[in-house]
Amino acid sequence: MTVSRQIGERMPRRVLLVGWDAADWQMIRPLLAPGLMPTLAAFLARGSSGDLATTRPILSPILWNSIASGRRPDAHGVLGFTEPVPDGPGIRPVASTSRRCKALWNILTQCGLRSNVVGWYASHPAEPIRGAMVSNQVEFRSAQEGPGAPLPAGSVHPAEIAAEMAECRVHPTEIDATAVLPFVPDAVRELERAGNRVGKLQHLLAQTASVHAMALRLMERDDWDFTAVYYEGIDRFGHEFMEFHPPRMEQVEERDFEAYRHCMVGIYRFHDMLLDALLRQAGPDTAVIVMSDHGYWNDHRRPDPRPGKTGPVDWHRPYGILAGAGPGIRAGGSLHGASIMDLTPTALTLLGLPAAADMPGRVLVEALDGVSELPRVPSWESVAGECGMHPADVRVDPEEARAALRQLVDLGYIDAPSEDDERSRRDTVDSNRMQLVQSMLHWRDFTGALDVLAQLEGEVRDSAGATLIRAQCLLGLGQAEAAMALLDAMPSDSQERVALARLRAAAALATGRPAVAVEQLQALDAAGAGPDVRAMLGHAQAAAGALQDAEESFGVALAAEPEDPEVLGALASVRLRRGDPAGALDAGLRAASLRMNDPRIHLTVGRAFAALGEHAEAVTALAACVAQAPAWEEAARELEAARRAAGA
Repeated sequence: MTVSRQIGERMPRRVLLVGWDAADWQMIRPLLAPGLMPTLAAFLARGSSGDLATTRPILSPILWNSIASGRRPDAHGVLGFTEPVPDGPGIRPVASTSRRCKALWNILTQCGLRSNVVGWYASHPAEPIRGAMVSNQVEFRSAQEGPGAPLPAGSVHPAEIAAEMAECRVHPTEIDATAVLPFVPDAVRELERAGNRVGKLQHLLAQTASVHAMALRLMERDDWDFTAVYYEGIDRFGHEFMEFHPPRMEQVEERDFEAYRHCMVGIYRFHDMLLDALLRQAGPDTAVIVMSDHGYWNDHRRPDPRPGKTGPVDWHRPYGILAGAGPGIRAGGSLHGASIMDLTPTALTLLGLPAAADMPGRVLVEALDGVSELPRVPSWESVAGECGMHPADVRVDPEEARAALRQLVDLGYIDAPSEDDERSRRDTVDSNRMQLVQSMLHWRDFTGALDVLAQLEGEVRDSAGATLIRAQCLLGLGQAEAAMALLDAMPSDSQERVALARLRAAAALATGRPAVAVEQLQALDAAGAGPDVRAMLGHAQAAAGALQDAEESFGVALAAEPEDPEVLGALASVRLRRGDPAGALDAGLRAASLRMNDPRIHLTVGRAFAALGEHAEAVTALAACVAQAPAWEEAARELEAARRAAGA
């Protein structure tokens, strides 16, 4: 099978994809009005933007490979931070060889297009694509590496430009006071304090600056069709400094707060400056996309920062940013319901190539101007030709792998490897299987999740967490009694007692006992279990007929997370049942804008329009519902009734 590139007058000459790991509109918006991020403000004014929903689990190596390939984790195969070494003892960081399917740059290589890829997560060793690649393992990893040290073997393609890329690498000692003071104004005094974080700040700034310098050098060095550059700085700054962001958390000492309170604003402003340089180098004929894989809790929902209280992933908010501008992208547009799975289909379309049927994301056509979606090919995996992927047996240098592992341990993402090699390998495989299970739960593949759970080999197989997930899968498959039996067998003093109580409430609801679910969830809510429990309580109250209480519970949940489409859709349904179609329509339209592929939301919107006598609009909403759920007989009947009422 061959694929031809489509060229149109209004299509961009090339595409630049800029990844800001963990960037969040909640942090950005307050910086735009006072002019603290002028580059992004001007970029937004001439393009389209909106929220970007992530997928579960919210782990960077999984997410960035889904973004790059448009495929789910069970297809691309990157399931965590580490994996067993394929042909020897030990474990290693996930590598470019871990990905089982083609990424954007592989597809473009097949089509004769040139790509630059810099710093992308799990891109080491660099792939031999048409163009150039610098992997994500190029930062300085030890005090023994001084300025000018060569880059790790295999980190650059083509190899002959490795020395040139090494010249772009910024050493932490080159981050002087002029760079540090905007982040830590009293850095001189802070350096005198034991345990200060100024050295860590210098290291992170150097890493971000290195990626940026390499990207600019490649963009100006040769002509290109696609450039993807990944900045990890905001995420790593978040893990190091978000606990000090205003307002002060009660667990944070006053002196630490005063020392580092400017760091998060500083890293966003730094990225704004870097974006300015990228845009100037890209030129006006380039379509530019700026996005993040997830957000980062920065307000009252920040978790307890004290050691051992929470893990790094607990800080990740499930909504990132998405913004685009340039040729082929609509000016002044709003993006609604976008997901990280939509990036590859949309980027391919901007480059005049079709997405594939095995990519679950959609083309963001509402953001495009003069660029049409093309008929999908069955799969890019079946398109023959050299694509620049490594053979599966390519090995990673053991010392490089050990250095990268130490960094992951230091960040708290993984535990230090066990001295027992076989146990370490087994535990790593089990950990990745559990990540895959979480991904399957996100996609509601309950049968697949149960199959993977059955493959667990270590202690996690019979853990409380695995048992809870089995029960959740059984509930998803409609086997509520079997789920309840599993839950009843679990000890009530389990470390997972909150999750256990939530699932017991869900099982009670599924078995037609909403009053029991309400009682259990009210107890959890009184114990401060969080807004997610309040949303569950709203569902239980609605099922019990306590509609006013349900609306109040949904309101509390939305106060904590105003852009939750599930809660907005439930609120719309409750308002409709309470005889408030106008209120239902308001909540339903907000829900639909955030999750366009949910037929339940479209049904509620259609019913609200019909109740208000706006039958033509009801037809549009109900038709969307039926298109997404063609076997839903109730929706089909209501669509026909709406058409008759509209005279259609």
